[in-house]
Parts: sequence; C-alpha cells; structure tokens
Amino acid sequence: MRPLRYLSSTHGSALVIFIVLYLAAIRYFSIVAAPDPSSAFASLERIYERRYSLIRAAQANEYIARAEQEPQRKASSDPTICVGISTVQRPKARYFKTMMGSLLDGLSDRERSDLFIMPFIGNVDPREHLAFNETWLPNVADKIVTYDDEHVSDADRARLRHMTSGQQGHKEKALFDYKSVLRGCLKNTHAPYVLIVEDDTLAIDGWYSHTMAALRELEANRDYKTALYLRLFYNTGLQGWNSEFWPYYLFYSIIFELVFLGILISIRSMTSNPVSRFLAGRGTMAFLLCICAPACVGLFFAAGRMTVHPNPHGIHQMNHHACCSQALLFPRERVLPLLDHYTKSGIGFRDTLMEKYADDNGLSRWALTPSVFQHVGAQSSKWSGQGPKQMGRNGRTTSQNNWNFQFERWDATKLLMERIRRNGRADKDV
Repeated sequence: MRPLRYLSSTHGSALVIFIVLYLAAIRYFSIVAAPDPSSAFASLERIYERRYSLIRAAQANEYIARAEQEPQRKASSDPTICVGISTVQRPKARYFKTMMGSLLDGLSDRERSDLFIMPFIGNVDPREHLAFNETWLPNVADKIVTYDDEHVSDADRARLRHMTSGQQGHKEKALFDYKSVLRGCLKNTHAPYVLIVEDDTLAIDGWYSHTMAALRELEANRDYKTALYLRLFYNTGLQGWNSEFWPYYLFYSIIFELVFLGILISIRSMTSNPVSRFLAGRGTMAFLLCICAPACVGLFFAAGRMTVHPNPHGIHQMNHHACCSQALLFPRERVLPLLDHYTKSGIGFRDTLMEKYADDNGLSRWALTPSVFQHVGAQSSKWSGQGPKQMGRNGRTTSQNNWNFQFERWDATKLLMERIRRNGRADKDV
C-alpha cells in the first residue's frame, strides 16, 4: 500500500508526470530524429532514404534523353562560373550522365549562358569512357577536356595507366586530375568562379539560383576576402557531437543546471504558491537537480546535433568536420595558389591537402545549407581493393556513407514552383 500512497502524493504525481512527459519526448525524437546520423534514435533506412534524389535523377535522365536528339544551349562568352567535372569510367556504374542532366535540367537560357560546362575525361584513352563516344555529351558540354589538352607525354600516359592498379597510385592520379580540371577552367574561361563537381553527384532543380544567392550573401560578408571556397555539399554524418568539443558541451550542461537551480530557488522563495510548497518538500530539489535535469540533458544529446541544433539555412563557416570534395566553388583568385600548393605537396588526398593549405594560410571555408548537391555514388572511383579499410560505418562502404540526409528533404514541387516564379520575374526584367 505504501507505493500506492506515494504515487497518490504530490511528489508521486510529479514523478509520474515527469516520466510520462519524458517517454513522450523519447517517442517524439524517435520519429523526428530518425534521419539524423548523429542521433541515438537514428534509423539506417531513414538516414539513407532516397526521396528527392530519385525524383531528380529521373528528371536528369529525361533531359539527357532530349539532349541525345539535338544540341542544347551553351555558355556565353562571359560566364560567371566554370563548372569542371572530373570523370572516369567505372566498371559497373554510370553516374556521370545523370549528374550532367541534373546540372542542366531546369536552367533558363540566361542561367545556362552563365555557366561554362567543362567535363574532364580522366581515362588515359578517352574512348574507354562510354560518355565520350555518345552524342549527348558534345550536345551539352561547352568543352570536353582530355589528357590530349594537358599535352601528356607517352611516358606520362603509361605512368597514369599504372596509377590505377593500387591505392597509392589512385591517390596520385586523383590529384593529377583535380589539378587538370582547375587548370582547364583557368585556361578556357575568365569566369570569376570555378566550381569543381565530382561525377557521382546530383544537383537540385534550381541549384544555380540558390548558389548565386549564397554567393551574394558571401560577397557581402566581411570575411569574404579570406574565403577559400563555398561548399555546396557536405557529409551530415560528420556534423554530430564531435568529441574534441566536449569541454563546451560540459560547460553548457553545467550552465543549464545552474540556471535551472536559480529558477527553482526563485520559485521556492515565493509564498502561498502550490509549486513553492512542492519544492519545499524533503529531497525535491535534489531529485530535480540530480535526476530530472541530467536526464533532460542526456536526452538533448541523444536526440542528435542535427536535430536539436542544426546548421542555419544559408551560408555559414565550416572550417572543420566537412567532407569531402564533391562540390566546391572557388573564387578564381584562389585557384592558382591552391594549384601551387598541390604541386609542392606532391602526393596526397586533394581534400586533405586543401584543408591543410587553408589552415596554414588562415583561410575560411564556407558551406551552404541545405546542400544543393548530393553524393549518390555507391562505387568509389578510388582504389577498389578488398579489405576492412574499404568498409565504413553501418556496414556500408565509406563512399556510401558520404551522404547529406537534408538534401533528401527538398520538395520537387516547391522547387518547380520556385523555378516558374523565377523565370516569370526574369521575363518581366527583359
């Protein structure tokens, strides 16, 4: 009878209410935090659920089907962005064609004229790449670059072929190709911006307008002069509660406890108040501070950072915990110094070398949220040797885990309506 008597008391009722509310919060986060890889409630099915990317891939493929029949619009003589794409033929996957379609589908004539589309065929013999032999590619590209344009000698071609046989060689060749794309944009255009995109990505309908709006915001920022790039894709799996920031998490948890304590003391000091009388009970304050408050803090962190403290929409600095190099937009003046750094560094992963260059020179890195590009490649273009190092988290490959779950929340209908309104305004301006 004593437990029943306790539950019917004020303290017992308060405990029951807290447990009910806490369980309701757990249920809530189990639903809303399911796509968040940083959450204890994460669901693999929800994290990697392809919602918008499937729709966008279908739209992109329809565009390429039209492009196979006739040449499409091309760049003007004065584009704003040179879009360089390094691509190699993968054994059992074709991402490049769909990626190109997603870049171009939905662009207005003015938008398309502002882009210089420059794919770089990374096969030593470009004819080994299926797209190089198909009609749609010259119908959509402004210039197709191969190793012939790089004036690669026969000896270097043999060395490049040898690079594809091992992990170290692939690292070297990937960097060689990345430099070739950067140089190609500088050589073939005077565009003030260079966007380097990997061939296993997808762009949203309207990516150009979202990117240009982000650029205007970045150019107006006082830190623009230190910007190395604007990131149009990042891996949300790296945006969790990173361990090196544990002092900050501990500090704010203690602040929460102190603020909570201050509120309780203030309420308790009030007279003729049912809540103050409840707080005056034996052990009540200790129970609230030592059990309830820590439980709430624990639930906050368990819910996941991208759920309770997501990155703000628009541009923001992202100098750490961003991956990888799927879609990076550089101011033109940053490209030559970066190329020099790559040359001096020799061999290395292009994104790792790039981040070191930024750290050494005090350069900021920016990102756009939500991402306007998605990495969809399940088969990496890097070395595909077998072994445990090729597997990442969740029983998926490292390439598969390179994912932005927020991208999948784009609404195809809303993006289409945005495009219609945008094109309508453009017509009026003309």
